Amino acid sequence: MSVTRIALVGIAAIALAGSVAAPADADVAVVKDKRGDVSGQVDIRSVRVDNTGKWIDIRSHHRNLTYGPHAPGLGASLFIDTNGKRKGPEFIIGGPVGSDGDYHLSKLRGWNHFGRSLGCKMTYRVNYKRDVVRFAAKRPCLARAYDRPVNAIRVSVRISQENRHGPGTLTDWAPRFHRFHPPVGRA
Repeated sequence: MSVTRIALVGIAAIALAGSVAAPADADVAVVKDKRGDVSGQVDIRSVRVDNTGKWIDIRSHHRNLTYGPHAPGLGASLFIDTNGKRKGPEFIIGGPVGSDGDYHLSKLRGWNHFGRSLGCKMTYRVNYKRDVVRFAAKRPCLARAYDRPVNAIRVSVRISQENRHGPGTLTDWAPRFHRFHPPVGRA
C-alpha cells in the first residue's frame, strides 16, 4: 500500500470517528456508595445523576425503604453545586421518606439555608418497590435563582432517620459529609 493510500485511509478513519455521535448518556453518571456504612434503610447504595435536557434528575438507591410506622423521622436531601468556585452547594431539595409531607427546593449559601423556598417546577418521589428517591428540578428555574447558567453540577445526598434502637439519628451521606461526587458535565 502506498504512503498516499495509507494517509487517506487514516484520514477517513479519523473523519468517521469524529462523525460518530457521543453516547446519549454522556451527561449521566452513576456512582456507587459504600454499602453497610449505616444500618437499615438509610444506607445509600448508589446515586445516579442525569444532567441532560431541561430537567436535572438525580436518583438515590437505598436498602429496603419502607412506608409507615417502621420509618419514623426518615427524610432525604439532595445538595446541588452549580458553581465550583464557591464553597458549598447552591441548592437543596428535601422531603420525607416513609410518610406523607411537604418537600422543598431552596437556595443555600455554604451548607446553610438562604432565603425562602423557590417556586421552581420540581419532583420529589419515593419508589418503595425499587428503593429509590428521585429528586428533579427544572434547569431554567435554577439558572434564574442565581442569574447564571447551570451547566456542570456536583451533588451530595443525605438520608437520615431517628434511631429507634437508641439515642441520636442514623445518617448516611453519599459520598461523605459535606463532600460532592465528581462533576457531571453538560454538552
